[in-house]
Amino acid sequence: MVVDDEPLLRFHLQKLLTDLWDEAEQVICVGSGVEAVERINEVDVHTVFLDIKMPGMSGVETAGVLRDMGFSGNLVFVTAYDQHALEAFEHEAVDYLLKPVHGDRLYQCIERLRKRDERTVKYELDAAQLKRLMPVAGSSELRWINATRGQQVHVIRLDDVCCFIAEDKYTTVVTENGEFLIRKTIKELTETLDVDQFWRIHRAIIVQVGRISRVERDEEGHYEVFMDGIGRRLPVSRSNAHLFKQM
Repeated sequence: MVVDDEPLLRFHLQKLLTDLWDEAEQVICVGSGVEAVERINEVDVHTVFLDIKMPGMSGVETAGVLRDMGFSGNLVFVTAYDQHALEAFEHEAVDYLLKPVHGDRLYQCIERLRKRDERTVKYELDAAQLKRLMPVAGSSELRWINATRGQQVHVIRLDDVCCFIAEDKYTTVVTENGEFLIRKTIKELTETLDVDQFWRIHRAIIVQVGRISRVERDEEGHYEVFMDGIGRRLPVSRSNAHLFKQM
């Protein structure tokens, strides 16, 4: 959740988070601390990016209210002023970003949040969680996909899939014989596909490794993947660039 009373700054941070944080399923934007307090329980919020200087309820005051309400997620403060840093960390803030927020600095913050998640993984599962996991563990390997094109349903061999690309409410299945649609999300596919055969190279893209023809890196360190048989060049997000650094 991004909390800032300035619309342009909200949009800027929302776009950066969407581009840089692959695990983020949704970035919610609100224009005040009051609205943040009202909406915090509507969805499972992982991290709140709080502007400190806002009319009405300041970011620091909002943080205090959220903690009093029992919010145990991450807090990151965003401000044009650095004199509030000590006060911000009294609310157990994970990080403190100065405006204007740049991509490199925000990515450092995201990496810090990722490491924090790794340290707080819960290993104890209750009976309900085990019941949900058991069918997954015992399920057969996915070999075929039912996908649509127009009014027709096509049965596609998984080995024939070059890549999956998320677009709006659907995911496009790209093969040498054309493109098809399925309703599974990229996140759902990553939980089903063989990680040795399919790599998630971007928050919206999964590729079949055996169909990669080459990988190119530009002067700024960005990678692009070229796929056999479909003439596509696909971007690799910064967080997934490590997949190709040894190639």
